[in-house]
Amino acid sequence: MKKGLFLVLGVCLITTACATESTGNVMTKMKTCLTEQGWQVVVDGTLYNNGMSATAKQISTTCLNELSVQDMGIEPQTTQMATTILTALSSAKQTQK
Repeated sequence: MKKGLFLVLGVCLITTACATESTGNVMTKMKTCLTEQGWQVVVDGTLYNNGMSATAKQISTTCLNELSVQDMGIEPQTTQMATTILTALSSAKQTQK
């Protein structure tokens, strides 16, 4: 009985660790995509065409589609990350002038 319990516990720990690592890896790729997309809208001057929130939503949707992770439930987190990245990139561009 104890061996079975340890086996189940071990499998649960491994599964949880793999799921956490997978989500972290996806978010790293997502941040890279958001930064690339964000920099593109800053450079081409379209950041404020529809407002920062709408642009953040657009680039987060683009990256979600590119990475095919829409069903993971990270859309709100991704939009917030996109907004943060756009704000930082916009500030960086302003200081370069």
